[in-house]
Amino acid sequence: MLADPVWFASHAWVCASFVAMLAGMLLFRRSHAVPSRTGRWLKAAIVVTALEAVEMALHTVAYVDLPNLLAGQSTPIYTTHMTMAMIVYPIFGVLFSAFILVAARERALGSIWIAPIGIIGALAHGAAGLLVVGFGITSAGIGFPMIMLVMVWAFIAALIPVHPAAVPSAQPA
Repeated sequence: MLADPVWFASHAWVCASFVAMLAGMLLFRRSHAVPSRTGRWLKAAIVVTALEAVEMALHTVAYVDLPNLLAGQSTPIYTTHMTMAMIVYPIFGVLFSAFILVAARERALGSIWIAPIGIIGALAHGAAGLLVVGFGITSAGIGFPMIMLVMVWAFIAALIPVHPAAVPSAQPA
């Protein structure tokens, strides 16, 4: 997989998506007052999205370890990426899904109608890291690209007007 000619470009786009989503969540948090429960889950979502961005950066550059992997030598970047994938992906999947659900139920971001899109994507992506890397179930790899559903949810949620309860805060920027 590391030798695939589209490895770098495809993963760089995913990494950029996580960074963009992180920036959007930080801007949303800064500019809107949200219910306290949503605020707590938003903080958790920001942390796990930042961890996903770091993991995806390592994931993206893991191809540099290909010669060492083929030679049976040390692969520090690849090994770090694989270890982080088993830990970060499932945590992201669960915590980000909870954020989507709470934000939708409290009408702070998105809606209950689009929440399943993001939840399915987050949980499938989160499970894939553990199932493929941790348990060697390669067929579960279909869950990795499901992260696109989280990005689709984020895009749609950004287009939905914010409920009056989550009005812009009066705090100076």
